[in-house]
Amino acid sequence: MLGKKSSTDNASFSDKLSIISSGAVLEGDLNTEGNLRVDGKIIGHVKVQGNTAIGKKGAIEGDIASTFLKVSGFVKGNVLVTGKLTLDATASIEGDVKSKVLIVEDGAKVNGKIEMESTEKPDKNSREKPVSMLASK
Repeated sequence: MLGKKSSTDNASFSDKLSIISSGAVLEGDLNTEGNLRVDGKIIGHVKVQGNTAIGKKGAIEGDIASTFLKVSGFVKGNVLVTGKLTLDATASIEGDVKSKVLIVEDGAKVNGKIEMESTEKPDKNSREKPVSMLASK
């Protein structure tokens, strides 16, 4: 029927899943509006507007930008996460990391700079007192 949208037109990010299976190698950049699961290898930059999960044997050689990211495997490149980044004990990142929320399990490795974005902007009118001033009262 004309004017009527199909159910696939209304699919949310959670309905869209791209999978790079174990043994698969993708060479080139990957952009998706859905979610991504990597158990194979991607050689190129990755941009995901949903959730990204990198399995224990998964690897990405390139920069990653994602809303949410869970790493159990290997990343060689810079990581930008606008939401929460979770690094499992088996995770290894060689590159700089920028995220609002970071969860790191014991054993995870990051070889690079980590930058945390604040969700609140500092009040320009308030001034923090040095600890020595607070202790003297």
